[in-house]
This record gives sequence, structure tokens and C-alpha cells, in this order.
Amino acid sequence: MKARHAAIIVVSFVVWACAPATRVQSNKAQDYTSEPKRVFVLTDVGSDFGDEYAQAFEERLAGIAKDCGAVIEVSRINPLELDNSARTARMKDFNPDVVLSIFRAGGTRNQSGLFHVIYDVRLQDAQSKKMVWRANFSFYRGGGFIPIADRGRALAVDITNKMKEDGIVRSCPVIKPEAS
Repeated sequence: MKARHAAIIVVSFVVWACAPATRVQSNKAQDYTSEPKRVFVLTDVGSDFGDEYAQAFEERLAGIAKDCGAVIEVSRINPLELDNSARTARMKDFNPDVVLSIFRAGGTRNQSGLFHVIYDVRLQDAQSKKMVWRANFSFYRGGGFIPIADRGRALAVDITNKMKEDGIVRSCPVIKPEAS
């Protein structure tokens, strides 16, 4: 009987310490052939799992962009913001090739809080103002034993990997996700 209880505890720990794989659906404009090198990111990442998650996401996203020969500027949006003129000026000064927007479009909450988020991710060509790529990411927080910063970094990898798989980013390889 003790062995059975120990096995249940071990299995419970493993489940609590894991995060389900992110599910992604995407669509790319067939006529889009450019590879972005200047990316302005508009996001509300962090309104879901907090500042530590957002900071880890932004740092990993910037690192991946640099490894792929691109530069990014991230502008985190407050959902109650009334004046976005400073952001608009910042975007204009940055002079991006594309604008990448990443916003929470839904999710699932239980008694412990938010554990699943659906992100609507869009890539718009800055010159033509045409949306050239769009994806929905069904992303899970994972168990409480996973540091929230690890999950922020995982989201950055998931988004950029999908952009690579879809031929948006071609100058660097897909990153093997870390186990979490």
C-alpha cells in the first residue's frame, strides 16, 4: 500500500511540474517573401502571468531576434491606456519593417487562477499595412513547480519557432524547446 501511495505522489509531482505543449494554428500570406529585420512588438504579455513572465518573454524574444540578425523594440500595452501617442511616436522613430502584435484573446481560469491563455499573434508589414501572418497560440502556464520566467521564455521560443516554420524568419534554425 505504501508503494502505491508513493507512486501516486511521484506521478502527481511529475504532472504538476510539466506544461502541456503549445498548440498553434497559423496562416501566412502567400505573396509575403520579405524577412523582417526591424520588428516593433506591441503586446499585453504580462497582463496574464505577471511582470516576471513578461520580462523573461521580452528578453528571450530580443535574444532570438539578435541571433537571427534582427532588432526588436517591445512596447507593452496597458489595457486601460487612453493615450497611445507616445507609442505611435516611438514606433515611427524605430522605423520597423513589420509590427508584431501579441495579445491575449482568451484563456481558462480555475480556483488557483489563470492557467491557460490563447494569444492572437499578428504580423503586419509596416509599409503596405497588410497583415502578412497570423497565428493563435494555445499556451499553458504549467504546474506550480515551473518558474514563471521559464514559461515566459518558452512563449518567445514558441512564437519565433512558428515564424521560422512558416518561412517568415529564415536566417536561423528552429530552437529545440526546453523540457518543462
